[in-house]
Amino acid sequence: MAKPDTRSPLVPHPILRVTFFLVLYLSALLAVSLLELSLYSRFTVIFIATIILVIVFRGVVDRRTFTSLGWHWKGNERHFYTGIVLAIAMLGVGTLILAAMGEIEWMDYQFNGNDLALAIGLMLMVTISEELVFRGYILTNLLENMKPFLSLLVSAIVFAIFHSGNPGSNWLTTINIFLSGILLGLNFIYTRNLWFGIAFHFAWNFLQGPVLGYEVSGLELNSMLIHTSSANQLLTGGNFGFEGSLINTILSCIVIVTLGTVYHFQKTMQ
Repeated sequence: MAKPDTRSPLVPHPILRVTFFLVLYLSALLAVSLLELSLYSRFTVIFIATIILVIVFRGVVDRRTFTSLGWHWKGNERHFYTGIVLAIAMLGVGTLILAAMGEIEWMDYQFNGNDLALAIGLMLMVTISEELVFRGYILTNLLENMKPFLSLLVSAIVFAIFHSGNPGSNWLTTINIFLSGILLGLNFIYTRNLWFGIAFHFAWNFLQGPVLGYEVSGLELNSMLIHTSSANQLLTGGNFGFEGSLINTILSCIVIVTLGTVYHFQKTMQ
């Protein structure tokens, strides 16, 4: 077994490390946005730049290993599968509610293998890069000198801010992305592992966009199912997708309370 790295970080205070990281991360996002690239090329460049940035910061600034951000698979398989099932359940229930209320109506379906493959690749890049940044790097560092609840709160706020400029954003979408940050980070503060967040995030984005036909945080993709929505954006989420729906707000709160209770109970029983 490898000995833990006991070297002191190059930048002593975790909040300073997070601040420097976010400045460079935001600069990279802005720089890529100025390039004339296709959608998939843009996300590929962002993905590669994110991986490099996190590796450099974790190794040079934090003086810790990349794997210490929460990549251990053994013993965390159940969290991965829980994330997938939970995302499917939330979107499934929310969509059925909208359909029962007459807020959405299925019109047609289509299948294009090339579009599906590209969507899977795109969703994987978005998922891994965002989980690595907001749960892996930011939340890991904040947990070094903040209480878990406060660390989770700050990371969720940062997550919401970084999505607040997406197409179709409004006050409700920002609240919902904040709640998503809480939900995605809740497992992490108990397990220090990324697999729940990666599984939930990927399953949510892939099912929401390429399968069910909603926008994904304002991003419109080709989908297998095609539906029309009512003008009631408060319920349907409008151009932001189901993530901007009031129904998602309610479901997210229920799941957060449930998960928090379960994790707290498990911790007290250990």
